[in-house]
Amino acid sequence: MNSIHLKRYSGFILLVLVVASAFAPVDVPFKLDSVARIVPLRQWILAKGTDGSLTVTLHDHQQGQILEAEGYQFDRGDLVRMHFNKSDSSATYLRKGDPAVSISSNTLGEQLVALKTQLAVEEANLGVVATGQKQELIRQLEEERNLAKENLKLQKKAYDRAKQLFGDGVVPLAELELAENLHEAAVLQLKVAENALNVAVTGEKKEIVSLASSTIKSLKEQIAFLEDKATRYTLNAPFDGLIRTELSIEGDRIFLEDTAASVLFIPVRVRDSRFIHTGQEIKLTLPDNRRVFTSTVQEVGQQVQLLNTEQVIVVKAITREKGLPLGMPIQCTIDCGNVRILEFLKRSVQW
Repeated sequence: MNSIHLKRYSGFILLVLVVASAFAPVDVPFKLDSVARIVPLRQWILAKGTDGSLTVTLHDHQQGQILEAEGYQFDRGDLVRMHFNKSDSSATYLRKGDPAVSISSNTLGEQLVALKTQLAVEEANLGVVATGQKQELIRQLEEERNLAKENLKLQKKAYDRAKQLFGDGVVPLAELELAENLHEAAVLQLKVAENALNVAVTGEKKEIVSLASSTIKSLKEQIAFLEDKATRYTLNAPFDGLIRTELSIEGDRIFLEDTAASVLFIPVRVRDSRFIHTGQEIKLTLPDNRRVFTSTVQEVGQQVQLLNTEQVIVVKAITREKGLPLGMPIQCTIDCGNVRILEFLKRSVQW
């Protein structure tokens, strides 16, 4: 019987001690554990979609903003290539202003070649007209018209063949669209050749010279426009950083990442967010548990998100620690300061 009473007394005494300790003027550390996601301070992304379109975006993860966004749309059936530029044969680090990516368009190249060829012909024709050799000019224009006719026949056959093969499922849509573009260009080329010949046959020398001069001016303007467009297809690094590529079935992407600092995104349960304030220390542990570093809370987000059925807000921090695994989740602990034991218990059980 005495042993039973002793156990009761012991339990009562233990309860009293627990209650007493809860109200004791002793401070204990209160910390919150979570998993941080690491992203670079700034990120420049060039993405190529499955439709051949290209988009360029510049992200500032510290401010949470997209600073720039630009799109490049190419003609249907155009063959577009991206050339990944490195600063040397081994490194993937680029300086601000270094060429990062060069984009080549097959259609753009063909247009430039065709226009420059036509410009050379028109300049030669103008020289012939200026010397009064009208018959020689007419002969040259007739040859150009005949060549344009033959080219149109070839392109029409190729287009008809591509339509048949596409209908049979032998060639992809891109090949059909390319054949269609070449056929349309051949039709336009023949019209231009016929109009030029008609003016040469029926017009006076002054009219022919005026037409040739106007044509040359127009061709030069078109060439200048396309050459400027080709220049803008060389994209330079907007900041110093590491460049890498990512290939997927959704499309290819090229990243330039500013690793001078990293941004940490840390999800915290909404009910715990009131305990977090700017300036609090964060301890982070890399997956191998051999490397620990610290940061401080920079911003406590207000937008509520859903993470694994749990309502959370996102805490943001900045670190200049080098060699961090970008994109990889790492364990972290936010130090919310020292509190009395009773307050610790309240926070822990959310009274």
